[in-house]
Amino acid sequence: MKHVKSLMLSGTLSVLVSVAALAQSPKDNPKCEANPVFNRFAGEVLSNCERARFKDLDLWRWKATNDPKSGIASLKVEGEYWYYFDDIARDAKGLHPGKLEVQRNFENAVRQGKGEVLSSGSGKVYYRLRKGNDEFWGEAGCGRGGDDCSAIMHKIVRVAAMEQSVVVSAEQIAKAMGDEGKVVFYGIYFDTDKATLKAESAPTLVEMAKWLTTNAGAKVFIVGHTDMQGALERNQKLSRDRAAAVIAALVKEHGIKADRMVADGVGPLAPVASNADETGRAKNRRVEMVLR
Repeated sequence: MKHVKSLMLSGTLSVLVSVAALAQSPKDNPKCEANPVFNRFAGEVLSNCERARFKDLDLWRWKATNDPKSGIASLKVEGEYWYYFDDIARDAKGLHPGKLEVQRNFENAVRQGKGEVLSSGSGKVYYRLRKGNDEFWGEAGCGRGGDDCSAIMHKIVRVAAMEQSVVVSAEQIAKAMGDEGKVVFYGIYFDTDKATLKAESAPTLVEMAKWLTTNAGAKVFIVGHTDMQGALERNQKLSRDRAAAVIAALVKEHGIKADRMVADGVGPLAPVASNADETGRAKNRRVEMVLR
């Protein structure tokens, strides 16, 4: 069967589609938004979908890259989530695509998008790819059928740390300081690759200031941490600059004396999770307050 060349359209990856004319297909489900990664397979109709702000997804990858004989291992990613289970209309000859055809189409689309096929088989493809600043991991392929495929299934995660909507309280800070001599903050946010504090950091800074005010004799280190992406020297400087920005905000906005706080940064040298994917990297990007 001849195919047309895959193209990048509207920010999504185009699956190679059949030239054969399609029979008139049912209308899309209006509740389903466009797939954030792929353009539609030939005849695909938006039928069933699910969205979540934050969810985990189990995937499979070959133990050795691009080596199906190496066996497979599971992995889990977390972030913004999309799910689709879409019917495929029969073409003009009354046929559905074959399961292998679907698999090969998605493999080619991922590779043409300069992504990685983590593993594939039985009509499905597990993949990772970047689009702009976003990193997507997912499963795509045949959702229903035997040798032929009458539905397409997608499970997609845009990997990201969960938005920290619950702020660490001054009381929790006190407990952590008493138990461990430090407290870890994930509610302090910066512009990407900069030391500029975002407005969303304000509630956490308020609680830090409460604890520092209540414990007027305490002196602390404010320590920045980054992930492993980028040069070591750059990350170490960035982490120190971010720690200094936190101190500047505590001094200017909350009246904490500057001589009680020392800014430092260790860049990526003290990870708490793997830097192999965005979920782990997000955990490594943090600020800590340590007693001195």
